[in-house]
Amino acid sequence: MVIRLVIFDLDDVLARLDRPRRLDYLAAATGRNPEHFNATIWHSDFEPAAEAGAYPTGAEYLAEFNRRSGCSLTRKQWVEARRQAMTVLPGSLELVRRLRPLTGIAMLTNNGALLRESLPELVPEFCALFGPAAHASCEFQARKPDREVYLRLCARHAVEPGAALMIDDGLGNVRGAREAGLQAVHFRDPAGLEAELGHLGLLRG
Repeated sequence: MVIRLVIFDLDDVLARLDRPRRLDYLAAATGRNPEHFNATIWHSDFEPAAEAGAYPTGAEYLAEFNRRSGCSLTRKQWVEARRQAMTVLPGSLELVRRLRPLTGIAMLTNNGALLRESLPELVPEFCALFGPAAHASCEFQARKPDREVYLRLCARHAVEPGAALMIDDGLGNVRGAREAGLQAVHFRDPAGLEAELGHLGLLRG
């Protein structure tokens, strides 16, 4: 089936995420140690629930983040911690630019409402390219690798699953996309992705 929609993951596909750097920023801002945030946030059920839509707005997400961590982070601090930990991958940015005139493009990241709302601040280069197709899983009340998140995204874009291609660095997410009927590519680096897109006939030269 001809590919009509190419879907990119965000973290470690479009932008490198330095998780220790984010933890260090949060620790410096709050006086807590980095492991405190791992224990109360990232090694708990909070993020999976947020990614599946449990906290519909950024304000609700941040309130629960602060309740669980015992902190009083502002929105600005939370966003800055994320921003400092992210580095856009120029090769991936160029591939999105090249694909945009040729096929539909979208982004799908496992994240909650506050990340979704702050994408224009975090990755303005990609938001300019994806526009309203820059999605977080919370919008679909399901998270990768749940087949429903892929199917709901395809339905949003009026594309049959078999005509969509998911690009993800997580092998489990690649398998989930394939089980939902999508085509999928495991991302390792921009050069490898460029070759894969060429094999699929999406890019030339």
